[in-house]
Amino acid sequence: MRDAFASPLLRKGLLRKGLLKKGLLTLGLLMLGPVAACGGDDGPPVDGVDAVALLAASATRTEQVESFHFVLEHERGVTEIVRGVSMERAEGDVAGGQRMRVEIEGSAGPLNIELGIVILDDESWITNPLTGRWEREQISIEELFDPAIGVTALMRAVTAPRVTGTDRIGDVQAYRVEATVDSGKVQLFGDPQPGQTLKATAWVGADDPLVLRIELEGPLQRGEREDLVRRITLSRFDSDPEIVAPADGVNGTK
Repeated sequence: MRDAFASPLLRKGLLRKGLLKKGLLTLGLLMLGPVAACGGDDGPPVDGVDAVALLAASATRTEQVESFHFVLEHERGVTEIVRGVSMERAEGDVAGGQRMRVEIEGSAGPLNIELGIVILDDESWITNPLTGRWEREQISIEELFDPAIGVTALMRAVTAPRVTGTDRIGDVQAYRVEATVDSGKVQLFGDPQPGQTLKATAWVGADDPLVLRIELEGPLQRGEREDLVRRITLSRFDSDPEIVAPADGVNGTK
């Protein structure tokens, strides 16, 4: 069941002609103030939108989702994962918080590789990049890439958020929220080094406050570039992908 912050409120654009409805005020999603700017030609207005409340609503709403599809991309860098692989791109599905299927593009030393990983509640597998065959390997979502926990944790960890406009993510109108976050509070990619201030941008659905995309700019580990960008796009919420143990020649999902 959706909570009180879900789509019926944001479907009204959060603000209408500069006036707040009494019911919205009691839910704490808005700050009083005149509407002086819009998010774009067809976007809802953004002036007066409480960025802190919007991120809190998005974290609560996204936590209610049982499954989603994700795409992870990098600009000017990579993320180091298991077996010495430098991950450049990843695409897959997460279900139930502890089940994941992901296909990864990256490199290992001088070689460009593609590999698959399937993680179930108590078992996990990885493809051998040389043979393409599945092999059992102890891999947890937390040590690989944890969008189920990391995305919502990030919504609650950022500082000084502000709504700066609206954009379309796919076919969905979204509020763009810009903020900063300490690298040590980012729970998406293993165990980061604290003490770096990262620029964080989140896109939150205007009709339904699901987190649709996150961008993080800055280093999470020593030696990474200051302008490294990690971009995570979420979609296909509650599509219920069937993530199963792989067999030879299949990719772990039906």
